[in-house]
This record gives sequence, C-alpha cells and structure tokens, in this order.
Amino acid sequence: MTIDAHPLSADDALSAGIAAYQAGDRTAAVRHFTAAAALMPQAPEPRLLLGHIHREIGDLARAVEWLRAGLARRADYDGEVGLGATLMALGRPAEAERAFRAALALRPDDADASFGLGNALYESRRFAEATEVYQRLLTHRPDFADAWSNCGNALQAQGRFEASIRYYHEAIARVPDHLQAYSNLCGALFHAGRSEEAVAAGAAAIAKAPSWPIAYSNLAAPLRALGRFDDAINVCFKALQLKPDYAEAYVNLGAALFETGQFDNAIAASSIALQCHPDDVPALCNRGVSLYGLGRIEEAISDLRRASELEPANPEPAFNLALALLMTGTEMREGFALYERRLERAEAPKRVLPKPRWRGEDIAGRTILLHAEQGLGDTLQFVRYAALVAARGAKVILEVQPPLKRLCASLPGILPGDIEVIAGGEALPAFDVHCPLLSLPFVFGTDLATIPATIPYFAPDSALISHWATRLPAGPAPRVGLVWAGDSRPDQPKCFQIDRRRSLPLAALAPLGAVPGVTFVSLQKGPPAGQLADPPFAIVNPMPEVVDFADTAALIAGLDLVISVDTSVAHLAGALGKPVWLLSRFDGCWRWLRERRDSPWYPTLRLYRQPHQGDWAPVISALTADLATFAGQAPDVTARAA
Repeated sequence: MTIDAHPLSADDALSAGIAAYQAGDRTAAVRHFTAAAALMPQAPEPRLLLGHIHREIGDLARAVEWLRAGLARRADYDGEVGLGATLMALGRPAEAERAFRAALALRPDDADASFGLGNALYESRRFAEATEVYQRLLTHRPDFADAWSNCGNALQAQGRFEASIRYYHEAIARVPDHLQAYSNLCGALFHAGRSEEAVAAGAAAIAKAPSWPIAYSNLAAPLRALGRFDDAINVCFKALQLKPDYAEAYVNLGAALFETGQFDNAIAASSIALQCHPDDVPALCNRGVSLYGLGRIEEAISDLRRASELEPANPEPAFNLALALLMTGTEMREGFALYERRLERAEAPKRVLPKPRWRGEDIAGRTILLHAEQGLGDTLQFVRYAALVAARGAKVILEVQPPLKRLCASLPGILPGDIEVIAGGEALPAFDVHCPLLSLPFVFGTDLATIPATIPYFAPDSALISHWATRLPAGPAPRVGLVWAGDSRPDQPKCFQIDRRRSLPLAALAPLGAVPGVTFVSLQKGPPAGQLADPPFAIVNPMPEVVDFADTAALIAGLDLVISVDTSVAHLAGALGKPVWLLSRFDGCWRWLRERRDSPWYPTLRLYRQPHQGDWAPVISALTADLATFAGQAPDVTARAA
C-alpha cells in the first residue's frame, strides 16, 4: 500500500487502528496498522501492534514477523513476551527462550516472562534449569498456581516424584480445581509407587472435569499397576470417545491390551498412535513388545531399536530389544549386552553393595560374590556359570534364594574351598567384587555356540535320593512328574497376567491319564496343588513333605520324565539331565528361542509350543501321543537315579 493510496496521515492511521481494535474490528485494525507501518518505516508501534493482533487471530507466522520487526526498532517487554509465547505455540522453544530472556533483561523479576522461560526450558528438555526458574519465580509469586504445577512437571521429568507430588499439592491448595495439577499428580503418584493414591487423584480430576479426555487417559497407568486392566482399557476408550484422535490414549490403550495378552489389538492401537507421532517412544515400545508376543521378532526388533535410538538413556526400549535379540538365537551377544539395561529399570531391585561390579577382568586369587537376582528358575539356569568363574582362579561366594541353598551346595566341578553357598538374607562374607548371576552370560560373551551346557551340573545327595525313593511307587511303570502351574504372584499384576498364559488347570491334562502303563507323580507346589483334592486321574503326591529344591531334585532323580509348564521345576529337571517336556505359551520366554523343539541350554529338554495364543489343545494332544510312545519303550528303571 502506498502513502498516496491511504487518505490518512501516519498518526491518523495509527489512531484509527487503535480505535478499530478497541471496537473489536480486527480486520480494520490490521488494515490501519499496516498503513501506519508503511508511513512510518522506523516506528515500532504499528509493527508490535500488528504482531499482537496476528497472534490473537491465529496467524502465528505473521505474528512472529511483525513482532520481530517491531523489536528490531525498539526493545519492548510486551513484544518480547508476546514473541516468546508465539514461538512456544509454534513449537520453537529455543527461540522462545531467547525472547523471554530478553524480556527478563528489561524486567528481571517479572512473573510472566519467568514463567514463559521456565516453559521454554521444559519443552527443550532442560528440566533442571526449568525447575530453577520456576522455583525462583515462586519466591516472588507464591500464589502462582500454574508455576507450582509446571515445576511439578519438571521435577517429575527428572524422576523426582515425591518432590513433584508436593508441588502439585501446592498448586491445588491455591486453585482447588486445578485440573492439570490433579491429572499430573496422578502420574507422579503412580511413578512413586503409590498407585492407590494415583487412582484417587485421577478420579478427582475426572469428577471435576468429566469431559476432559486427559484425565481419563492418565488414569490408565495406575489402574494397570493395580492389575485393573479392564478398567484401564475402559478409561482409554472413554478418553477416545471424547477425543477420537488422542494419540496418548491410544498409547495407554496399547499398553493395557498388551498386558492382557491382546497382542493384535495392542498393535493396532499403538499403530494409530504412531500415525499421529511416528517417533513416540512408548508407542514404539508397546507395538514392539506386542509384535514379540506374536512371534514377529524382526518387526519387533525394528520398532524397539528405533525407540532405543530415540531415547538412548531410557532402559525400557533397550531392555525389550535385548529380549527380542536373544529370542533370535543369532544375536545373543548384542542381546546379553543390552540385557544389562534391566538393572536400570524402575522395577529392578536397587541393591547397593560395598564392592565394585565384576565385568570380566582378571579375577585370579580374588573373592567374588555371585548373587541371585530374579526368580528361582533364573538362578537354576545361570548358576552353571559359577564353575566357569571358579575356573578363573576365583574364590566364589554364591548367594541364592533360601530354597536353593542345599541344592546349590551340590554343584560339581568346583574344588572344595573354592565355593561357599549362602542364602539371601544371611550375613555376607568378605568379598572383593560382585556380579549378578544373570550378567554372567554377558561377561563370558555367550552366544549360541558357547552356551555352557555340560549336564548334569547338580548332584543330589545320595541319602536324599534313597529317602525319596521310598515315597515313590515301586514297579517298572514309567514314573512321570507333573507341574501344571507356576507361581501366580497376584501381588505383581504383570507377573500374574503372564502366569495366566503359562499355567493351565490340572483337568486340562486329563488325556495324559488315559495313557496306559504310566505312574504320575505330582511335583506341584502352591495353591494349584489343591486341585489334587479331586484329580482327573491317579497321581501320587509326595510334595507335602518336600522342604526345598534339594528334596525336589532327589525326588526327580527317581523319575523317568518330567512334564512341566515353564517353571523352576523344568529348569531343575533340565539341570539334572532328566528328560523334561516343557509346555510353552505362545508368547514364550526368550530363553527357549523360536521355532525349536530342543534347547541349547538343556540337552534333555523338549519344547511343546502353543500354535496360537491360549491354545493348549494341540499341545496336550502331542504330549499324549508322545507319552504313549515313551511308555511303550519301557525305560530302564535302574537308570532313574543316575
């Protein structure tokens, strides 16, 4: 627009623009201010005003241009704050930070500029710096509820959950209906392990804003932690009813569906989230582990590797990538290296020992503590490495779960005095270095060709073998031990869900009882043993007298075959060199690899895999046929205790 084309002078155009703006006519205001800017090339006012108006009408790119043009002509606090807010809305926090700092140079203690700077630092993932800015602001403005809430967010992002909880409560104390504080308090309480309180906070947010989708989505995580998976799925669906394109709700839905074994649906939900945000790490993880559950390992590796690359400091994608790589059998070295990230996970036991971790350096003449870390089956599988450590000239202290102490004292291949077995909870002897048992495959560079599989590596006590032989039926009929269920661990919802997929009722094994010439012996412990009160076929049950795994090992020595779901007894039978037939759920553990009927860890183990999720019928059918063949071969009963 040329000067001659406008009938007003520069001052008149500026005044007309202000009048139009005050009257609510943004179009006329833009026209008049644009004319004033043309008439006054060096004047900041029309340019700054144009910037503010374009921000109001949502033309953010033009707002940035006009605000920068005005600020180039004069330092202006409101212009810098407006520019910072506009850049934040455009997702450009680094540029916004510079604008807010320029505003603070003009007004050092201003609340709005400080708040904006804290937000810009937070969006740049500089959480500690954001925390300092918010805290400094709150010393001047303790009534600033949003600053309390956002500081809570910054603290939560640093893993300082208890501190963040205090800040959310401060925000709520000042604004009782502060929805963001309530909703984020739900997340902080969940991460602090206070899931019951988290659900209460999430429910309070929903009660205050029943149409707010974020409140429903945030409630999903603590519900999952409490094992309320159906409720978690329902709140995600409610969030999606309110906001059908809500990516985070799809992420949470995918996680809940995965944990209930609905892998196909979990993949679908995670894929929708990834259409919105292709680099969303939780969505990539959810889809990756669900693909793993369906046996689509290469696809799982692709998603989990991408997630790990996006967040290298996050142990979750790296840990799950490790499981997928280990499942292949061909990428075990990388898999065991990444498996070390398990120790960084929030749910990992945080044990602090006074000596350094052993990582494979020369250990001759030194004392090492090898300590159990996970379940009984894990200890039974990886305790085989103790002999390899001792062979390097070390004195080994082996700390295991109390039920394994007597059994592990029978580890062969170690000279007397080179190993000492203690139970967890007992006083630790002096040692120089330590190593978790499940880190030993990494230390030894284990791959498929170098798995130490010298079997047996337990030698049950001969007196115990003789004792338990008297508890077993005499005669030539093959004695077959049975385990049909694992430890359900109802206090650990995720483990409980996995156990539901690996365990089955004793009645499901009824076809085995129809095989002639077989004596069945229960090796089942725990609540599932109660099913023996009304067994579907004759089963001898010596287990009430069994004290620990030394007894179980001696009992297995008198059997010809063990049939078990994926539990510690299967590991024990394999370590004793007994034939063991393992019933594996469809989404089986990484250690059983894929598409194999044998196991490189246990040469006497045979795998029977579900062909489809939850489908045990073909497994039972194959077991029954093979058991009939086994029984017809009349095993040499004199070899039972070998």
